[in-house]
Amino acid sequence: MTTKVLFLCTANSARSLMAEAILRQFGNDELEVYSAGTEPTQPEPKALEALQALGISTEGLSSKAVSDLSIDEFDYVISLCDRARSECQLQYKENHFIAWDFPDPVSSKKTNAFKKTAHELSDRIKMFLLILRKNSGKPHLFNAPEDFFKIMADPLRLTMISLLAKHKELCVCEFVDATAMSQPKVSRHLAQLREYGLLIDRKDQRWVYYQLNPALPDWMRKIIITTANYNPQLIKDIDNGCV
Repeated sequence: MTTKVLFLCTANSARSLMAEAILRQFGNDELEVYSAGTEPTQPEPKALEALQALGISTEGLSSKAVSDLSIDEFDYVISLCDRARSECQLQYKENHFIAWDFPDPVSSKKTNAFKKTAHELSDRIKMFLLILRKNSGKPHLFNAPEDFFKIMADPLRLTMISLLAKHKELCVCEFVDATAMSQPKVSRHLAQLREYGLLIDRKDQRWVYYQLNPALPDWMRKIIITTANYNPQLIKDIDNGCV
């Protein structure tokens, strides 16, 4: 069954259109991808130029109204601005609603704002697609607050997640050193966090490194960072990596 994804923004002129084009190209035939706005205008020429500079096709991109779409069509609905989130989250609460808050390149005074947004969307979408592919048919945390807080409530998992909020990326042996837990126990919890989509991993020779999944909804990331900042007892300084 094809997975249907909708990106939302107010004007559907830049961020959501860029996300639509990027995911459509990266997802090939696996996904049906759309974008729409609560008050659609016209595509921003600089947004289209930024996509073309990345080799992303802009064919068929147009600004569309979310009111013209059927709510029940989509498996995932991703908002890219606070206004779209506040206006649409309750309406799409049954559609795995995800909030990604990207700064608006249209209002930015930086000359590379559209290029920066295109690159950041590309990185976030790659991680989103990776988790979709790895966890097809499995539970995930994209928009399940009750499961997220259950995971955060486990003392060992909370410590490991907080460590990643500070240190960005750690290998298994560094988690073992920081938590004083056995390697099998640490590895088991890390594997479960990865399966739920909270973490991603990479292998470098014989070591496996973990980091927070960049595709997490922003509210989850903010809670993790706030928890780590206000509870320094959870975090241990780590000087040496795996050797």
